[in-house]
Amino acid sequence: MSTALILVGHGSARHPDSAAPILALAEELRRRGPWSEVVAVFMKQPPHLDQALERVSGETVVVIPVFAGKGYYTDTLIPRGMGLDGPLTIRGGRRILYTAPAGGQPRIPGLMACRADGVARECGWRPEQTSLLLIAHGSQRPGGAGETPRAIASAIAAHNHFAEVELSFLEQPPFAETWEQIVHGPRVVALPLLVAQGMHASQDIPPLFGLSSGQTGPVEINGRIVRLATGLGAEPELVDIIAEMAETALASAQDSPLPGGFHT
Repeated sequence: MSTALILVGHGSARHPDSAAPILALAEELRRRGPWSEVVAVFMKQPPHLDQALERVSGETVVVIPVFAGKGYYTDTLIPRGMGLDGPLTIRGGRRILYTAPAGGQPRIPGLMACRADGVARECGWRPEQTSLLLIAHGSQRPGGAGETPRAIASAIAAHNHFAEVELSFLEQPPFAETWEQIVHGPRVVALPLLVAQGMHASQDIPPLFGLSSGQTGPVEINGRIVRLATGLGAEPELVDIIAEMAETALASAQDSPLPGGFHT
């Protein structure tokens, strides 16, 4: 049976170039195969979410939210916008599989830790003498959206590889703008917990450290030296993770019925 992948990203009407990392992911997954089609759609810019199913013709469609963790977008807005009933929806002769967000996969903490380690060493810093500040998006909605970022922070901290590992958010406490009260060491690697979401990493986070879009430092600010890491893009490890998610979803749904009483 033909299989299509749909990657769902946040996007931005003000900064359409924020779609670039997810478009690159889609291109790499398309190049690798074995999927017959791979497309990317977005919540805030074209191609929009409500056009997603029209853009593919596969009999089985795997929808993967490329978000850093569970939240209102992944739990409510995306399923509602695509008319999905849950992990499996049968519609119009097609089987639509909806996965958990990419940022919640078990391999993500290790990937993030390796990224931070590499950035510290590029600066000539020993990781065990470096503070790691994780910056997640969060949510202004009651209760926030910190479950996945907290799990990632805890998993990285458990290895005692860095002098300290602290978590901050753009849209809920503790706010990233108060980072000087959150981390205490003289050398800081600031790592966005953003999975292929370019706008926040390029527009919102650099000014927190006196940097402009595209700048990463190191920069000295109020007696600290900060190096800003970049968010995840279309790198091999992330492509592997998303491909594995699609394969797992397909394997788990192998025996699910199709319309007309047929089974795979």
